[in-house]
Amino acid sequence: MYHVLYILMLLVFISNTIAQGYDLKGCISIALDNKQTLYSAELDVESAEKGLTGSYSGLLPSLNLRTNKAKTHFPEQEIISMDFENATLDTSISSSASSVSTGLSINQTLYDGGRSMNTVRQARGNLDIARLNQRQTRINVIQNVAISYYGLLQSQQLLDVANKNLGLSEQQVDLVQKQFDVGTVRKTDLLKAKVSRGQAKVEVLNSKTALENARRQLFNDMGMQDFGQPIIAVADDWTSVVIPTSVGALELLKTKNPGLLIQQARINLGEIQVKIARSMRLPSVGASMNYSANGENNEEMLEAIQDDWTMGMNLSLSVPLYSGNSLSTSQQQAVLSWKRSKNDYITLLNDLRVQVELLRKSLNNYIEIIPINESVVVSAEEDLKLVQERYSLGSATILEVLDAQVSLIRSRSTLINTVHEARIQETNLDAILGTLDLNYKMEE
Repeated sequence: MYHVLYILMLLVFISNTIAQGYDLKGCISIALDNKQTLYSAELDVESAEKGLTGSYSGLLPSLNLRTNKAKTHFPEQEIISMDFENATLDTSISSSASSVSTGLSINQTLYDGGRSMNTVRQARGNLDIARLNQRQTRINVIQNVAISYYGLLQSQQLLDVANKNLGLSEQQVDLVQKQFDVGTVRKTDLLKAKVSRGQAKVEVLNSKTALENARRQLFNDMGMQDFGQPIIAVADDWTSVVIPTSVGALELLKTKNPGLLIQQARINLGEIQVKIARSMRLPSVGASMNYSANGENNEEMLEAIQDDWTMGMNLSLSVPLYSGNSLSTSQQQAVLSWKRSKNDYITLLNDLRVQVELLRKSLNNYIEIIPINESVVVSAEEDLKLVQERYSLGSATILEVLDAQVSLIRSRSTLINTVHEARIQETNLDAILGTLDLNYKMEE
């Protein structure tokens, strides 16, 4: 037991000392292997497959083997037989009787108004829905991991900005302290520099906390336990994405989005249910064949199977005449459910179209503003260098330096946050269009 604990502690120590870098595809691969929700969705698919197999029982014949052994006891009876010619008296006692029988029967439904075939179609529709639900679950897992991953990347970059800001503040305090010591600047300059350094320290602490929270969230979305092991998100710079047109997005929605496909499958199921309800009013025809043999004991039954068996064939017709309005009510309810499924499909389609258009507009906006933010960062960096040089020469105030430093930090943070939001919006758009799992499709 102690050896196991020691090994676990050693693994945690090693993982804490060596930060491992993960790309987004690697994190998604881990999540697809670990998340229990995917396993549950797979079980639902297996259950639907079994349901489809069982639905064929209405089309196939049923075979039954029956065997019976009985022994009947009667009250004792005295039977008297008199023979007047010979003057004799015959008395007998009968108290029980035995019988053994066996039979084989085959039953086949010849016509039931299409109920059996529609039941098979219904089971296939349920299997399609289960597979689509599995795909929707897969998309949700990928989407959650991607959002958490970008959140970790954002926190890492913001912490890096905060550390650089703290470094600049430390340098600024050292410079002002030296100038104050020789009497070239006022004490207010030194105090303002120290205030800026204190604010930078607070920002670093907040950024570290945000980074730890983002790391924990990512581990949870990957289905991993958090032992405090570090993780580093690595990603390329954000580039402009190809945004589909409104027509192309609508086509992707109708053909790729699992939610819409599930709703379409429910419409089909509703139509099948209406057909099943209508078929309940139609007559049903069945046929059966029976083969049987009887005897007082096993030996006689075996002889009867060979020489004295009986076979019967039956053809039955059942016509429903009246069932207390249950058939008409079921049919009306099926029609109403079918109509509701159609309305739900239209509502969902319209809602998704609005969401897609909002995301398209946002991404088009990010494509324009991100290059502007990048240029602003470059300008802010150059401006800070110039102001620092002027301050060292005495031609700029400490406020100008601090303002330039704040401007640089804000521009960097704005760029990081904007890129993060653009990546999230891109992920959400792919998820709604139903292409996110296709973008990150893993080899089995």
